[in-house]
Amino acid sequence: MTRRNLLFPYIYRFGQPVFDRLFYHRYRRAALSNATGRLLMLGLGPGTDLRFLPAAVTSVAAVEPVASFRRMASRLAGRRGIAVDIVDGTGESIPFPDNSFDSVHIGLVLCSVDDVAATLREIRRVLAPGGRLVVLEHVRGDGATGRCQDLVAKPWSWLAAGCEPNRRTLDAIAAAGFDTTALRTIPRTPVPFPCKPHLQGFATLNPR
Repeated sequence: MTRRNLLFPYIYRFGQPVFDRLFYHRYRRAALSNATGRLLMLGLGPGTDLRFLPAAVTSVAAVEPVASFRRMASRLAGRRGIAVDIVDGTGESIPFPDNSFDSVHIGLVLCSVDDVAATLREIRRVLAPGGRLVVLEHVRGDGATGRCQDLVAKPWSWLAAGCEPNRRTLDAIAAAGFDTTALRTIPRTPVPFPCKPHLQGFATLNPR
């Protein structure tokens, strides 16, 4: 995951709560309702998703490359009495052994990893057989929306710490060997352009 733009974590930390209250909280809660067992949260950010852990989750670990986000997430977890092991790392090199988790959560993460295919390979590696990839991502739209996202992708990426709004995430997840039947696209959301439409749900790890 990208480590660019040192100011972005603080801009995100104080701006994102507005969007969370307006609409993202319900998307986060719906996505995380699919998590079970041993959960890895990839790209934890300031820890917002920790608020929505379902009872089916038995333990939580997280990977976050940005030190300021790790500190924010640790404070939030402490206030809420959530036991979570937050480690430094990237999606392309997850610092956990094979078959360590029953679920891996990606929440607005694959837009900004340096290598989507490598990240998904690492997710496959750390997931136990039959494990779930729990998803809430913004993705490239169809038609005019997608073409506009293509046009603004480079300047947006520079402004937003490597976020690329035109990634074909559903195709990438399927190509990585996941069953995407339980994923759905939310075409119309109140999220500002270019960070919509959204992909939500879970993908199941197919047998190797």
